[in-house]
Amino acid sequence: MLWFPTLSKSGFRSIICDNDELSTGKWLVPLAVPDIGGIWEEIEDAAVEGRILAAKKSTHELVRIIGHNLACVYCSASDPDAVAETLRTLREIGVDGELKYKSDLATFDGREEYLYSSSEFETLLPRP
Repeated sequence: MLWFPTLSKSGFRSIICDNDELSTGKWLVPLAVPDIGGIWEEIEDAAVEGRILAAKKSTHELVRIIGHNLACVYCSASDPDAVAETLRTLREIGVDGELKYKSDLATFDGREEYLYSSSEFETLLPRP
């Protein structure tokens, strides 16, 4: 097993459509081992409270393969508005650094393609 079960207040399920933008997707959030700052706990709380749609975290088996923990933080669609709103929440809870966004269609198709980079949205997000 590579992933722990998905956390979601709304019972999230991935939606695969004919194109990337209509499909659900996720921000890929690398987490240090150990996660000293507790970023996963912040993501977990946001999912349980409904501030983000859903999230899941890598198991130890996947950590051995990729060398770090990874969280997937899901969006209801892969359009720029939904993606930017989720990124805004991630920044508010303390997630920093460059993040990549991948549609669930790309994952389903086995494509290692990223639809967005967080730097594309940074100018749109409010500054603290």
